[in-house]
Amino acid sequence: MRWQVRLVNSVPRPNAPNGHTCITVDRSTVKSILSRFAVARQTSHATVSGPKNAKNLNQGVSVYLPKRPAKLAWLIWPVLVAGVLGACGVTDVLAHQTKLSSSRLTMTGGEIAAQIELNAVDLNVATGATLTGADNRVDAQHLAWQLGVVQTYVEQHVTLSTGGRASCEATWVSAAPEDDHVVLARHWRCPADASLVYRVTLFHEIDPVARHMVSVDGDRKFIGLLGVKTPQMTLMQSASSKWQTGIQYVASGIEHIAIGYDHIAFLLAVIVLGRRFWPLFKVVTAFTIAHSITLTLAVLQIFELPSNLVETLIAASIVYVAAENFLVRDIRHRWLITFAFGLIHGFGFASVLRDYGLPEDAIGLALLSFNVGVEIGQLLIVVAAVIIWQVGFKVAGGLGRQITEQRERQVSLIISGAVLIAGLYWLAQRLLGG
Repeated sequence: MRWQVRLVNSVPRPNAPNGHTCITVDRSTVKSILSRFAVARQTSHATVSGPKNAKNLNQGVSVYLPKRPAKLAWLIWPVLVAGVLGACGVTDVLAHQTKLSSSRLTMTGGEIAAQIELNAVDLNVATGATLTGADNRVDAQHLAWQLGVVQTYVEQHVTLSTGGRASCEATWVSAAPEDDHVVLARHWRCPADASLVYRVTLFHEIDPVARHMVSVDGDRKFIGLLGVKTPQMTLMQSASSKWQTGIQYVASGIEHIAIGYDHIAFLLAVIVLGRRFWPLFKVVTAFTIAHSITLTLAVLQIFELPSNLVETLIAASIVYVAAENFLVRDIRHRWLITFAFGLIHGFGFASVLRDYGLPEDAIGLALLSFNVGVEIGQLLIVVAAVIIWQVGFKVAGGLGRQITEQRERQVSLIISGAVLIAGLYWLAQRLLGG
């Protein structure tokens, strides 16, 4: 909201104090201006300056009026933050975030058999096909009708070549629906003992952080993670050691947190009222213990929940915690809430880990390493948030801003409001099957 004044013979002045509108008038109009804005006490304070003996406009007085009531400012900021994020292109991320795709390769000499698993909604967006029903599960008949479109897309974005030069001879074997995924079987025949390059650029054109997990079995055993920056890998490696497997899954856990925007949003909503590292450590650790339990149960197929339900509940948890921040001040018992919601988020992590694939000879190590990676990623976010918070307020204090508990809470609520808007968007999107 802006206060507007229309006066005769008034001119704007560019040197108004920050957050004010400046108009210069002759002194005879000051009294009428101030009477018109007699509510100045409710809108901060109007200030008047200028020579008492001003005779003309250039020697007139200056009346500074606030642009909006100060008490309403914190309500506007979350919307402004959301608007800035949209202008910066973050809505592209919110619009469609691809799931992890994967390839399972079995190598026997120069024969390579592959099972390529892709999320059907991602294929819909990338190809323009309609492979799913109202519940986002793959419709077998729709897949049969549009299989040529899907196979052509995969052929263009998944290649196996000898040293990056000649492509291997490739044939399609089968295609089958699997819940909300499409599983394609493909076979390559390559020169024996050749250095093979496996290149995957699936969904890069619709998601700048699209990832593809590659697990190799047979003569050579190892795993790798491909993305926009590293779209290819060489298949001439020896079997991975236990140490390499552990490092790979720790890195995968860290990376999943780093690009898991909904998990980051939940974490920010949880910690924003704390602002101190050690109290937040207990909250984050409770979340880690909880999601470790359900992640293990789901990956080992002891207990599972439908993926659509899990994703919707994750969005609902973001909305709940962000909204609760407006109602509470004491978060000493928040670890109980984060533990409960951590059980839900664990099922989401499990779907990612299943897509990565688990080495049969190191399932326990992979589970532990992935959980360690997730915990490291979360703690890095907490440390970064606390540092930014502390430095930000120190800078503001150095600029003469008075830092009070009320001001800190207002900033916390601004952040919570922005997270709440994102959470509501994700919740609506997932409830509507977007």
